[in-house]
Amino acid sequence: MEIILIRHAQSIGNEKDIVQGHTDEGLSELGIEQAKQLASYFKQSNLNAIYSSDLSRAIQTAKSTAEKLNLEIKIDPNLREADFGHSEGMTYKEVQEKFPEEYNRWNNNFFNRPGWFESFESHFIRVKSALEKILKNQDLNYRVAVFTHGGSIKTQLAYFNKLSGEEIAKLRTLNCSLTTIKFNPTKNYNDGKLICYNEEVIKNSTKRDF
Repeated sequence: MEIILIRHAQSIGNEKDIVQGHTDEGLSELGIEQAKQLASYFKQSNLNAIYSSDLSRAIQTAKSTAEKLNLEIKIDPNLREADFGHSEGMTYKEVQEKFPEEYNRWNNNFFNRPGWFESFESHFIRVKSALEKILKNQDLNYRVAVFTHGGSIKTQLAYFNKLSGEEIAKLRTLNCSLTTIKFNPTKNYNDGKLICYNEEVIKNSTKRDF
């Protein structure tokens, strides 16, 4: 099985450089166009199932592809971005100005999150649980698209590539980019192999992950 983790298209929060996390805003005008471009990339034989975070920016991105391929979108809240607590709704500049020490530690180390953030461990475990559910419920020969978030993708990237918090903090996951994990010949999560990260299949402009 191949599981393709897809970061959502540009959201309204991305456009305004706002920390989103669990804040549920949809796509920007550019994001709507990006979702359509992404749908044109996939062919009927490319995907067998589609999953999505329950947040609007992920579901809206998945919808164009699901409609084209006539596939149901299966929703799983465990695919959500991290909960960023009371920094949600603030611009990144505002967070940096109001919480300079916490911001700088987090910006330099993906694992080092302020106390009001969801921990890396919690974030990683719930995304992993969503992927394990997919492995259990889908055919071993399937190719599955999972529409999720930049931070959620990076939790799995850190695990499979054994990256440090400092290394993962330097990476930026582009909107609508593809990150593919291959599970074969078993469905054991720990046997998965990351075969590509941040594959750019449409034109992107957003650099922020969250």
